[in-house]
Amino acid sequence: MSNQYVLAHDFGTSGDKACIFDIDGNFLAEAYYPIKTYYPQPDWAEQRPEEWWQAVKDATHEVVAKSGVAPKDVKAISFSSHGMTAIPVDKDGNLLLEQVMTWMDARSTREAEYILGHIGARKRYEKTGNSFDVALYPSSKLLWMKRNLPEVYNKAVKFLNPKEYLAYRMTGIYRNTDYGDAGMSGLYNMNTHRWDEELMRISGVDEEKLLVPAENTTPVGNLTKRAAADMGLTTDTLVVLGSWDNYACALGGGVRKKNTFVTCLGTAGWVGVNNEKPLIADGFMSNVVYVGDGTYFTSVHSHSACAAYEWVVQNLCADLREKYGKQVHEAATELAEQAGAGANGVFFLPSMFSGNTFYSDASLAGSLVGLKMHHTKADILRAAMEGPAFDLMMGVDFYKMMGVMTDEARLIGGGANNRLWMQILSNMFGVKMIRPKNLQYIGALGAALIAGVGAGLISSFDAVSDVIQLSDSAQPDGGEMEKYRRLLPVFKHFYESLMPAYKELSQFTF
Repeated sequence: MSNQYVLAHDFGTSGDKACIFDIDGNFLAEAYYPIKTYYPQPDWAEQRPEEWWQAVKDATHEVVAKSGVAPKDVKAISFSSHGMTAIPVDKDGNLLLEQVMTWMDARSTREAEYILGHIGARKRYEKTGNSFDVALYPSSKLLWMKRNLPEVYNKAVKFLNPKEYLAYRMTGIYRNTDYGDAGMSGLYNMNTHRWDEELMRISGVDEEKLLVPAENTTPVGNLTKRAAADMGLTTDTLVVLGSWDNYACALGGGVRKKNTFVTCLGTAGWVGVNNEKPLIADGFMSNVVYVGDGTYFTSVHSHSACAAYEWVVQNLCADLREKYGKQVHEAATELAEQAGAGANGVFFLPSMFSGNTFYSDASLAGSLVGLKMHHTKADILRAAMEGPAFDLMMGVDFYKMMGVMTDEARLIGGGANNRLWMQILSNMFGVKMIRPKNLQYIGALGAALIAGVGAGLISSFDAVSDVIQLSDSAQPDGGEMEKYRRLLPVFKHFYESLMPAYKELSQFTF
């Protein structure tokens, strides 16, 4: 057995999952520590970086003990991390705020309006590739900070994302951010590969307060004596920069080379692909991020996938939950399978969080349409699975239009564990869907691969395909493919018809 191991921290909004892998990609152990989010005011969502660091230390101790790996054999550490934050530190690396904005903090809506008013939505998009709510990006958050906490902004020497803060606590060094997190800032020009002067001027951001974008495999430094003692490791362990979490998940699912596709069914759903150029078209905004090494990662989204389906199971299936308990999802899937493709004419628009890439508006809401007296719970459950899949099917059609769609895609995320959902996606997309092994560790595996390449333990990302282990697959059924193809225009028409009503409804206070 190899005596070279990597430690991956899959650092999410809800907690830190620490995993140990060997350099062949084999999983050894995990430890998870939750992290609290604070909501001091409406639209505010904050966390405490000191609590991040404590969770990382605790998770590291536990996972190393569980794995049986000697601390000296942990050769490298890296991260799959949420971002879109702005953590202010002073010249000595001290935090300037006890609590910091997370990616989902949406307080800076006025600042977002100001930015769009000065550059326009399409011009901003063509510079940045950013397609999410502008208020969520650091460009808006930093402008809010400058307006509302000017003493903090002025005293800050650098603004960090979570993984850069954690790397600093480990090494005493902050210098770089990866291209992916830079690209998700609202300040980075994906065409010039530089911080954009116009965007920085509009947001009032000083470039010297931003980190230098670099490859996600960039070594940061070795653990300091204090960090090594705190984590139960040695100073021989190298810390590698790491990645924005969506792309780390894509890497863990086997996406690296040109036109390799990954579909994620998580809280939200998305279909992403690597290409040597940005994939953009008129009329909507795919999300495009330059991730380094001449590669752009384009993704299209359903903003609520598993989240919307889970809402249906929890709120409309009380009898199933009472009867089957923890097996409620297996029972729900069996019912959904009985309904068949198209759910007997019931459609579910899973717009619990602002729709999707193609129909996106804060006023949109989830909808069950087409219900008649003969419909059953089975039809509703099937529709709840098909709704997010129809959202993503529109994205696959975009990729086909761009001439990049291949005949297979990897499937990751919690929803990937559902065999029926995998088959539905295969039928809608018209491609073979492949599930990697160890789905629950995909983000961590991506971070582990980054650590391995950055530390020279894995030769390059071109060798990554040999490390990714595959589980099973689903092939498209021709008859169901055709049925979904004919139903997609109806699904889109419901979005188009209901959007004006939801805009009108949003004017009311309930």
